[in-house]
Amino acid sequence: MRHSVTSQVARVLQAELALVGADPRRVAELVTVGRALLKRAELDDDLGRRRAATPLPQGVDRLLALELPSVGDELDGAPVPIDYGTSAELTVSAANLGAALDHHPRDEHTAASVEEVRRLSGGFSKEMVMATAAYTDGSRERFVVRKVAPGRRADGLRAEYDVLRSAFQHGCPVPEPWWYDADILGAPAIATSAVSGVPAGDPNGWLEPPSATVLASVARAVAGQHKVNVAAIDTAPLPPLVSVDDRREALAERRGVLEGLWADGDDAWAPAFHLVLEWLEAAIPDRTDAPVLVHGDFGPHNFLLEGEELSGVLDWERSHIGLAVEDLAYMRPTLDDESWSEFLRDYVAAGGLEPSDDALAWYIVWQDFWRAVSAYRMRSTFLQRPEQVLYGISGLLLAPRFLTRAALSVSSMHLSGAIKC
Repeated sequence: MRHSVTSQVARVLQAELALVGADPRRVAELVTVGRALLKRAELDDDLGRRRAATPLPQGVDRLLALELPSVGDELDGAPVPIDYGTSAELTVSAANLGAALDHHPRDEHTAASVEEVRRLSGGFSKEMVMATAAYTDGSRERFVVRKVAPGRRADGLRAEYDVLRSAFQHGCPVPEPWWYDADILGAPAIATSAVSGVPAGDPNGWLEPPSATVLASVARAVAGQHKVNVAAIDTAPLPPLVSVDDRREALAERRGVLEGLWADGDDAWAPAFHLVLEWLEAAIPDRTDAPVLVHGDFGPHNFLLEGEELSGVLDWERSHIGLAVEDLAYMRPTLDDESWSEFLRDYVAAGGLEPSDDALAWYIVWQDFWRAVSAYRMRSTFLQRPEQVLYGISGLLLAPRFLTRAALSVSSMHLSGAIKC
């Protein structure tokens, strides 16, 4: 018998409350997250009744009101709290990291100890920690380890490390890759330098409206990334997305994920997913530009800023060989028209090519759809095994936002006549 979404949320919140203890900050965060999750869960549990009452909604707005009501209102207009981290214990210790540094020494440095180990927020498939290496010569150096999280697939991390190394060697603003190891920490892991700077945003967009200087810095960085010699990249975390056939295969993979999740009868938001997927399949652009290195998740949530300059682009687990328009499409919804024009002008001045309107429109929808499906998959995992609050946040709060935005983009393009299917 399937448990209700509300009961599964209540179960994980009770478990999490026992872990956070009496820390008032953590308790307050959990209360904020819990209220939002319970509100979304109640709406999901009521979906069957709403469908029965309105079997054939007309128009995208009516469809979304039926399937995904109140998206964005769960927190009374506040951003989705993606920085809320699980209270589960870390699976790596200072001793583990010290042994790894001994096995992978840094030039002439010898690690005397590893200190200040702490979890980094963000990232669902990887456990991320920052620590400080104290060397025998008295110097100190911060570093970051990305390790495959318990229960997650172990493939792709070696390819991510290789892409990161190529980007670093080309001068892109990325962390310096230190080493990859398949088993020294109990699961595949990579270590990199810790880049200084503060986060520029979260999955909802920029934390503060970016200045012209910041946008120019980001534009130069992505233009440089798109000049990396892709012939030197043997593998990447994701398959190529260059040709029309590549795009068809990528859509077929996303359709397969959805159909697999719905096979057990839980078909939440299926009409909205079908609406977007069918548009994407019908409107595949046939233009194929020269392949470039695509970050795949090129948004302010993966940018570090030091003052007005981009100091680092993080999280390359969706990188692949594709078209430059992909990264540009990720940026477009985060900027108003004026800022977008400035960004695109700086990108072209740095050697990038201006994207076509139809390709940009298609990839904007594709990026939101891809993220919606991935987050929806975490919803399924959360409902089957309500063990991590982060999975609930992704599946119940982020997935509806991405899907709603994709559906509204499709509707807007139909109404404006910008895209003919």
